[in-house]
Amino acid sequence: MNKIITIIRESRLARFLIPAGLMLTVFGVFFFVINSKNQDYIKTEATVTRVELEQEAYTDASGNRVEATYLIGLKYNVNGQDYESELGGLSNMKVGEKMTIYYNPADPVQITQTTSLILPVILIAAGIAALVGGAVSISNAAKKLKRMNEQEKEWANG
Repeated sequence: MNKIITIIRESRLARFLIPAGLMLTVFGVFFFVINSKNQDYIKTEATVTRVELEQEAYTDASGNRVEATYLIGLKYNVNGQDYESELGGLSNMKVGEKMTIYYNPADPVQITQTTSLILPVILIAAGIAALVGGAVSISNAAKKLKRMNEQEKEWANG
């Protein structure tokens, strides 16, 4: 029974790091695939035409303040033609403000706020680091169990 308790205690870090590493890696790959499709998007300036409250600000159960998010209507010009689109989950802006967006040259109604691959790469790297940390934790737990078994044999052989 002592061995089982030791393994459970010694592997608790791995039980956290491995699932966290898997989730970070999966999210990173997911966002990388999405953002890599946006690499040919073209930068332009848009004007805010409307601002709608998407989610009110609130305080979560831990006492952390979560800011309000807004749905922003945008108007921009591509090759002499005006387009309108919207982006959600943004902080409050004022009608008439300018913001940089990126549009799909094949379909200028499709827009994004960034084409950066930095966040997906960071998520993937953090996920891999967590997986390595989990593997090291499992290795350390196995070494400790092996030492316990060897010590038990020494005691038995007296």
